Amino acid sequence: MNDTQIDTAAELLGGVRIPALKGRQGDRDMYLLSVKNNALLRNFSADAEPTDDKDQKAQRSLDPRHAGDIVTYITENAQDYVLGAVTYATDLVDPAQHFKELVPGSGIGVLLLPLDAKLRCLDGQHRRAAIKEAAEIDDEILEDSTAVVLYVEDDYTKRRQMFSDMNSTPKVVAKALNVSFDTRDPYAQAAIALADSHPMLKDVVEKEKARITSKSPNIFSLAGVYDGLKRYVLGTTLPRGRSPRDKEVSKLAAAGTELFDVLQAARPEYAETRTIAQAHDGTATADKVIGSMMTEQRKKTLLLSTTTLRVIAGALHVAMKRDGKTDPMAYKDSLSAVDFTPKSKLFLNAGFIGPNGTPSARNQEVLAATQALANVLKAN
Repeated sequence: MNDTQIDTAAELLGGVRIPALKGRQGDRDMYLLSVKNNALLRNFSADAEPTDDKDQKAQRSLDPRHAGDIVTYITENAQDYVLGAVTYATDLVDPAQHFKELVPGSGIGVLLLPLDAKLRCLDGQHRRAAIKEAAEIDDEILEDSTAVVLYVEDDYTKRRQMFSDMNSTPKVVAKALNVSFDTRDPYAQAAIALADSHPMLKDVVEKEKARITSKSPNIFSLAGVYDGLKRYVLGTTLPRGRSPRDKEVSKLAAAGTELFDVLQAARPEYAETRTIAQAHDGTATADKVIGSMMTEQRKKTLLLSTTTLRVIAGALHVAMKRDGKTDPMAYKDSLSAVDFTPKSKLFLNAGFIGPNGTPSARNQEVLAATQALANVLKAN
């Protein structure tokens, strides 16, 4: 098909011309498109399947709250937001009729997308819906572009399998690593500063992995420091989506310093654990010995759990607000007196720990433990 023919076809059949890269995955044709958002909204629906039959859906249901979080992200970062490609399936595209290759064998050309082609969104419907809403707030977003991966597949059972396949292998990025890389979030930046400089935290914070093992020489994960800071500053009910930006990083770091200063002063367990962790000389023997010692430390106290850190931080926030205090050091003595062993009646009664003494990360139990701890914290 030459340029004249594709122009004629577009005029006769009704269609949209889009620059494209053509390829294949298995037996299925695919096209990579860069589509301006105004064209995306006109021609690419957020719908997955034009049916009310749940057995024929090939996508999850649209969650307006999730889409709303993306709208906030786009509009707050209009100059440098990043959205991944959205994925569609279509039925009518035939390479022989609808694709003009500019250089034979290159896969680079122009795709004629017929107006009567059925486009079903397989992945990215929340991004597509968010672009529409964000453009109503800031119409300059219409001039931005979105990457589209377009597969040719007319069989809905195969589209359902495609959706399942695309969501069966992705690995969620560890929260600690996200915090490490996030330069927008002031709480993330403050948490990194605390992990790098506070004497209780320096060199004993895991900055990449989501969790730390019982043998790890690290006391907390960076995600735990981040969550602890947010609960200390914001309270037990955290806002949805990204962190608020109403506080400077320096002030958040100062608040975090208050939090970890009182923990360090009230609980000698942290100094004991640091001594063990920092005895490592890099040898395999030391690694084994220190791993065993750290395991024993964690069996003796709940304080080395990042979930417990969230509870303490939230309880201090609640107690300080209740008592009208601005310095958490006022609670040093009462915090020192709290039983943080795995057999603590305070935390057993709150449902925070079970018979095996392991803290529960479920929100309900964390909130119950936070309130229980706040109730026993008394200011000097």
